[in-house]
Amino acid sequence: MKLTATQVIGLNTDQKAAQVASLIRDGDNAFFAVLDLSCDDAFTKGRQILSDLSDFYFEFEGSASEKLNATFEEAGKKFPMEEYSILLSGISGKVLYLISKGSVEVYLKRGEKLLSLLSGHTSQLISGFIQIGDKMLLSTSSLVSFLGDDLDKSFDLSLENFETEITDRIGSSDLENQGLAGLVINVEEEVPVGEELATTIPNFNDEGETPVPSNEYAQTSDKKPLVILGTIFSMIKKIFVKTFPKSGRGRLILAVVLIIIIATGVGFKIKASKDSERQAKFSASIQKAKDDFNSAKGLASLNPVEAKGKLDSAKAEVSQALILKPKDNEALSLQKQINDESGSILKQSEASNFPEFLDLDLVKKNFRATQMSLSAGKLLILDPTVGTLVSIDLEKKSNQTLSGSEQLGEAQNATLNGSLAFIYSKDNGILRVDSANKKVTTVSKLDKDFGDIKDIYGFGGNIYVLDNGKNMIWKYLPTSDGYSDKREYLTSATKADFANSIRMQIESSVYVLKSGGEILRFTKGAKDNFGLEGLDKGVKDPKSIFVSSDTDDFYVLDSGNSRLLILTKTGSYKGQITGEKFGVATDLVVDEKGKKIYLLDGSKIYTADLK
Repeated sequence: MKLTATQVIGLNTDQKAAQVASLIRDGDNAFFAVLDLSCDDAFTKGRQILSDLSDFYFEFEGSASEKLNATFEEAGKKFPMEEYSILLSGISGKVLYLISKGSVEVYLKRGEKLLSLLSGHTSQLISGFIQIGDKMLLSTSSLVSFLGDDLDKSFDLSLENFETEITDRIGSSDLENQGLAGLVINVEEEVPVGEELATTIPNFNDEGETPVPSNEYAQTSDKKPLVILGTIFSMIKKIFVKTFPKSGRGRLILAVVLIIIIATGVGFKIKASKDSERQAKFSASIQKAKDDFNSAKGLASLNPVEAKGKLDSAKAEVSQALILKPKDNEALSLQKQINDESGSILKQSEASNFPEFLDLDLVKKNFRATQMSLSAGKLLILDPTVGTLVSIDLEKKSNQTLSGSEQLGEAQNATLNGSLAFIYSKDNGILRVDSANKKVTTVSKLDKDFGDIKDIYGFGGNIYVLDNGKNMIWKYLPTSDGYSDKREYLTSATKADFANSIRMQIESSVYVLKSGGEILRFTKGAKDNFGLEGLDKGVKDPKSIFVSSDTDDFYVLDSGNSRLLILTKTGSYKGQITGEKFGVATDLVVDEKGKKIYLLDGSKIYTADLK
């Protein structure tokens, strides 16, 4: 027995969505679902839940009835507050199982009879036997009402025509938010494969007569060579029965001929068996690729990491299918569709336009910088060569010079926290500049205990200093008359390796970027969870990171791959933007509210849209 299915779905919106799920494995082991859901973000939520329920059904250990009951209970847990109707169906062998809630219906067409299977059953598992030739409709009640008097006639349509004609009717009806969705399932006879050679090459009666091959085999394409071979064998046998050679030589010739015929038959048999096996593997790979591809699309917004895993699996399965049948149109079409939609599923985009935001030569001739800091809508940029500190208002696009080398000395790093700028100077220690009055004060004189200072960051009034040489992050707290002496930010139990660290960023946690692409995260002085997850390739030659209390996401300037990575604050992949400027910029800041990315490249600042 073999199951085939098609679907029709009406217009879905963010508030109301009717959707279906259809997974068929091994020909007669299947899971089907119909869902009508009303809630916020109904389309995305419904699609995700149907994908989860499909996986749950096939992964649950137990009989088909136990699997379907457990899946129905799982569905109830996923809709605690929403208004919904749901129909779940499992088929195992020749047994159909159904369980439902709300406005859903199931119709069975058997011969000339059309039967409704859910009458009077609510949240109760029912089952029955199906047989070859049956056709079923699993549907929302709205779709049944829409079909009306044409319901019975629609069962006479082929699966392809059903999908086309009903979809066209829905599209031309201008119905919106009506919860129209359904699945049509055919129960067909599976073509027999792998029969023994003896059943294919007929036996002979005493008169040398050969039985006529049955229709079952005569109509099966991969059996035709064997039937023809049997007929030839019969003809030869009939001739030799009447003129059987008397001499030993003649008998030897006859034996050789018969051996050749039998060997040829065995060869045909082996080839047919291998062809059948290859077709089965091909079909399984194509079905798995389709299932994983649909799952990837459903998970794209909800779980990008899992979506990537499903997409990778779909690509691998369709590649395997093409190894088996390199010129198959279905496989080639599916591969093209997967490749075409991979970018949107993986949240990958490309930036080709990088408008110039500001030429720093207009601020001061030959101004050069490698780092920026963003706070309260203003950029802070330091030119360490000449010791000039500049503030830029992003909205007004105006700038002001806050200080020069006379006050800052050999300034190396700068950070902005509200209206206060903090600077690390190799000869003057740690300085504070008030952007309101440009007053420069000393936070801490040059500390002989310092090692190799790589970055400085102001957060919540505190000052943090990244010291690679001493493998430590120093912390200064504001006091009534200035700032405290330096303290160790890391707890005594926390061990960290800051060798090759290049940047530090802070929101509620402290993040440290290392030149090899490793990112360390600390919360309240202790090592915290952060791991790059779901990337299509590793980070190469990163130049900077950006995160703040005002951002939802975490950003990595992956220069070696000319891209901007968008991650969660624990390192899980959310998206990426590629473009040439991401390969040459030395620093970035991101304004999520304004949907803008600012990139520093020597004496110029460029922008790109945050998608």
